[in-house]
Amino acid sequence: MNVAIDYTAAAPVALSESDSRAIAQELAEATERSRVWRGGEAQLRYPGDMSWLTYVHAHYGRPLARHDLAVAVTSTQEVSAVMQIAARRGIPVTPFGGGSGVQGAANSTCGGILLDLGRLDRVRQIDRQSFTCTVEAGKIVKPFEDELNTIGLSFPHYPASAEWASVGGSVAAKGSGVLSTKYGVMQDHVLSLEVVLANGDIVQMPSVPRHGVGPELTQLFAGSEGTLGIITAITVKLRRLPAEKRFLALGFDTLASGVEAGRRIMTEAAHPAVMRFYDRAAATQSLNKAVAPEISGETMIIMFDGQHADLIDAETATARRICEEEGGYMLDASIGPQWWENRYTFYHPPHAPKLPQIWCTMDAVADYAHIMGVYDAVTKVVAESVDPRWGLTIKTHFSHWFDWGSMIYPRVVIPKGPDDLSQALELHDCFVRAATLATLSAGGVINDHHGVGMRLAPYLKDQFGSQGMGLMRSIKRALDPDCLLSRGKLGFTPEVLS
Repeated sequence: MNVAIDYTAAAPVALSESDSRAIAQELAEATERSRVWRGGEAQLRYPGDMSWLTYVHAHYGRPLARHDLAVAVTSTQEVSAVMQIAARRGIPVTPFGGGSGVQGAANSTCGGILLDLGRLDRVRQIDRQSFTCTVEAGKIVKPFEDELNTIGLSFPHYPASAEWASVGGSVAAKGSGVLSTKYGVMQDHVLSLEVVLANGDIVQMPSVPRHGVGPELTQLFAGSEGTLGIITAITVKLRRLPAEKRFLALGFDTLASGVEAGRRIMTEAAHPAVMRFYDRAAATQSLNKAVAPEISGETMIIMFDGQHADLIDAETATARRICEEEGGYMLDASIGPQWWENRYTFYHPPHAPKLPQIWCTMDAVADYAHIMGVYDAVTKVVAESVDPRWGLTIKTHFSHWFDWGSMIYPRVVIPKGPDDLSQALELHDCFVRAATLATLSAGGVINDHHGVGMRLAPYLKDQFGSQGMGLMRSIKRALDPDCLLSRGKLGFTPEVLS
C-alpha cells in the first residue's frame, strides 16, 4: 500500500494578531462589521465542504479549513473591494458558495480570507421571451428552481446537492444534474458570466455564447474552481416546466448490451431527459432502496419530458424498441416514477454514509469506444486495491450520457475505516489512486462533474501532461500572478507559478 497524501501540507499564511485585526477592520469598512469573523469563530462558522476528506480531518482535530478571517458579501462591488484588500496585502482568498462539494475544493487550506458568497443571491432579471435569467452566484439551486416554477419556468440543473449547491459553485466545479442527458451539464446552461478578478476588476462577459468575437472567455471560468476569478453572476438558459413525462424501466442480461442500447438511443436522435443504467451491485444494493418492486439485475431507467405528448410518445417508443433490439426487457412500470420521486434517497439518512465509514465517488467519463474498458478496469482495480478484510464495496451506474460517450459513477465504501487518521487516509488514497490511474490507462478522463478539489489534484499532471499543466499555469499567472485566488487548488501555489 502507498503512503497517504498529506492534505494539510500546504503552509498557511502567518498573520499576526495585529495584522488580523487590521484586515478585519478593512473588511468591515468594505462590507459590514456584523459580516466579518476572525480566527476560531471564522473557522467554526465555515468548517469546509461536504467531502469525506473534510469530515475525517475535522474529526481528528486537523481541519482543512484554516482561514484567518471570513467575510460574507452581498454585492459584486463588495467582492471587488475584498479582492482589492487581499491584493494590497498579498493574502489568499477562498470563495465559498453552498459548501456542497465532495472533493475538498472549498477548504481554505492556505489560510487567509474565506469569502462567503451565500448572501449574493438575487435574481436580477428574467427574460421570458428569450428564456434566460441572470442570477447571482450565491443563489442555492433548489430555491432558485422553486421560484421559477411559480411562473411556469425551470432551470433544469437538478443535482443531488440542489438544496445546498449554489449556482455559482455549480459553474465553478462544472457540476451536472440528473437531467443532463437532455439539457446538458452546467456549462451548457451558461450564456454569460460576471467575474471579479484577483485585482478586484469586474469583468462582464458578452451576453451570448459562441459569438464570433474572439475566443470564448466565458467558459474559461467554468471548472476553474475559483482559481482564475470569482463568479458573481450567471446568465443561464431556462425552460418551460415540462407538461408531460414518460418513464421506461428495463432489465438487461449483460452490462454491455445495456450500454449499447444507451449508445444507440443517444446517437439515433432520441432525447431522454434521464437515462440511468445500474450494474447488478448498484441495482440490487442501492436502487432497491428507492423503488418498491424488487430488482435482481442490470437495470435501466429512462425518462422523457417536454410540452408535446405526441413527440414524447414517439421518443419513448423509439427508446423502447432500441432497448428490446439489444436484449432489454420491460420491468414493472412503477419503477420509473418511484425512482423519480425517491431519486435523492441515497443522499439522506439512513442511506447517506458517515464516519467511521470511508466513502468516495470516482466518476469518470469516456467515449463509447472506451467506456466499457473504463468500467471494467476501474471495477477490477478498486475491488483489489485494499485488503479484503476492510469489506470495500463498489456499486456503479452510468448516470450521464452524451452523443459521443457516457460516464461511470462508482460509489466506493469501506464500512468502517481504521481509528488512525493516517491509516484511514492511506486506504482512501489507495483506491482513489487505483481508480484514477485505471481510468487514464483505459482511455478515460478522471472526472465527469464533481470537480478536482483536493482529492484529484495530485493526478492532474497524469491527465493533462507537462505541456497541458504548463498552459494552465500560464493562464493562472496572467490572471492571478500572486496566486491569491483559491491558493493550493488545481495545484496552483506561489512556488509552482514562480
